[in-house]
Amino acid sequence: MDESIFKAANKAKSALTHGGKTLVVIGDGKILHHSDQRGLTPLLNILDADPAKLEGAVIGDRFVGLASAFLCIYGRAKAVFALTIADDAIDLLGKHGVLATWQQTVPYIVERDLTSRYKLDLLVKDVEYPPEAAEMIRKYIANCADIASDGTNIPIAIKDC
Repeated sequence: MDESIFKAANKAKSALTHGGKTLVVIGDGKILHHSDQRGLTPLLNILDADPAKLEGAVIGDRFVGLASAFLCIYGRAKAVFALTIADDAIDLLGKHGVLATWQQTVPYIVERDLTSRYKLDLLVKDVEYPPEAAEMIRKYIANCADIASDGTNIPIAIKDC
């Protein structure tokens, strides 16, 4: 592993474990972006607002499943560090030449209530192309969120979302 990637992965690990962050983007040895929001929305927001931030970066995330892996690939990340990563996400990242490092692996990422596999990973499990996966994820999230008066996303409490 390239020393700069190793250092960036350690910086990501520190921000995720000690800094309370859920997502960090590291480029040129600096934290370019961080978030404490859960889910894929922070990564999608970067892809929409400033995709160049992800290109060649090391992305640190608490949980990386298929959906997150597709977004990292689509954003042209160089490497991904995860506290927890799904086996199929490791395979997908490797297939696309994105280095993956992690603290622990799991067969798959589960929903927050721990009752089933993460819906967005299921949504993209048969997809081959990152742009297609990104569009499917965007549409799913857009269909499952209302915009509050202050501009924040509020999940709709419906069974399918």
